[in-house]
Amino acid sequence: MKRAFLVALPALALLSACATTLEGSATVLDAAPSTPDHLIAPNLLAADDLVPPQVDPPLQPQRARRVVAPISALTSANSEARRRPDPDAFVDATQMYDYAPGALYEVYAAPGYLSTILLEPGEAVVTIAAGDTTRWMVEETTSGDLAEPRTMLLVKPTRAGIRTNIVLATDRRTYLIEAVAVQGGAYSAQTAWRYPEQTARRNAENIGGVALEELNFRYRVETVRGRAPHWRPVRVFDDGRRTYVEFPLDIATSEAPPLFLRDGADVALVNYRVAGNRYVVDRLFDVAELRLGGQRQTIVRISRERPRARGGPR
Repeated sequence: MKRAFLVALPALALLSACATTLEGSATVLDAAPSTPDHLIAPNLLAADDLVPPQVDPPLQPQRARRVVAPISALTSANSEARRRPDPDAFVDATQMYDYAPGALYEVYAAPGYLSTILLEPGEAVVTIAAGDTTRWMVEETTSGDLAEPRTMLLVKPTRAGIRTNIVLATDRRTYLIEAVAVQGGAYSAQTAWRYPEQTARRNAENIGGVALEELNFRYRVETVRGRAPHWRPVRVFDDGRRTYVEFPLDIATSEAPPLFLRDGADVALVNYRVAGNRYVVDRLFDVAELRLGGQRQTIVRISRERPRARGGPR
């Protein structure tokens, strides 16, 4: 009780002094009373100092990421990368694949038969590895002349119904091969590749020094009537002004098909000149057809694909 009484004394003295001042002089009302510094509450802030606290915006909920099992991801990726024999991609009994790094190339083999894998002229094998060396025979040999030898692999399974993979590393590239053993007499007699990067480089060198990035190779070649002919073009491209239709090197040994331009239902013969194993057309076109034969014509259609979205290759 004594402590509380002592604390209240300064407050009473202050009230008494204020009352005396108001009664003694009216002029004091015109001036704001000054408050001793020791009576200012330390926790009081000026109005200008009252800044509202910063409030962070609410967190946006994150979209749940789809969880894919590793095996499912591998299965999907391998399926997308797998290349299978295409009826339109044979030259006689040779299946021609377009080489792409990371692609899986299927080779079908049968017991009692040899399937061959043919590499590019001058390409040398560094390593051959097979997943199953007990039930599969994989041997290396050489074909061609001494000036330009070609490496060839001989593949044979011991029985049908088995699979394995073969990794073939050369001094130029790596081939990922899936060997499938089947029953019967249907098998891959020979498998070989076309190499876009070397074909493009060779084309650039032979087309007036046009830069490689200026060439457009986005053309689709498909057989729309009859069986795939041996003269089916291996490449079609343009340099922005002219279109080049490139045939197999042995096109000179057989009858060459004329080239027609298609505009809807109308088909008209187009002028072109022959330069080696190429047709050179002095214009661009959307759809053209190579036709050969009488009543049962073989027709190979060439279609220019639309360019990809900005930022992608042509």
